[in-house]
Amino acid sequence: LHPIAYAGWVGLFVTALNLLPVGQLDGGHVIYSLFGKNSKIAYYITLGILGLICIFVNPAWSLLFILLLIFGFNHPPPLDDFTSLDKRRKILGICALIFCVLSFTPVPFQM
Repeated sequence: LHPIAYAGWVGLFVTALNLLPVGQLDGGHVIYSLFGKNSKIAYYITLGILGLICIFVNPAWSLLFILLLIFGFNHPPPLDDFTSLDKRRKILGICALIFCVLSFTPVPFQM
C-alpha cells in the first residue's frame, strides 16, 4: 500500500473512532444534538455492537470498549437546550453518522 493511501486510511479510521456515538466523542455530541436526552439509547446500542465485535470479530476492540465504559455516558448540557436544530443541521448530523458507519473498520489490522 502506498504511504499516502495508508495515511489517508489512518485518517479515516481515527475519524470513524471519533464519530462513534458515545459520550464525549464527536459522535456523542452529534447524537445528543439530534436526540437530546434520548441519546442514551444510541449510546447503549453502540456499546452493544462494539461488545459483539469484541466477542465475535476482533478482541482488540476490548480496550476501546472498556475505555468507553469508564468515560461513561454523561453529556454536558448545551447552553441552549430549548432551540431545536433546523433541517440543514439535522441533515449534516445524519451525514456525519453515515460517514462513521461507512468508514468504520471492524478488523483494522491483520497480522
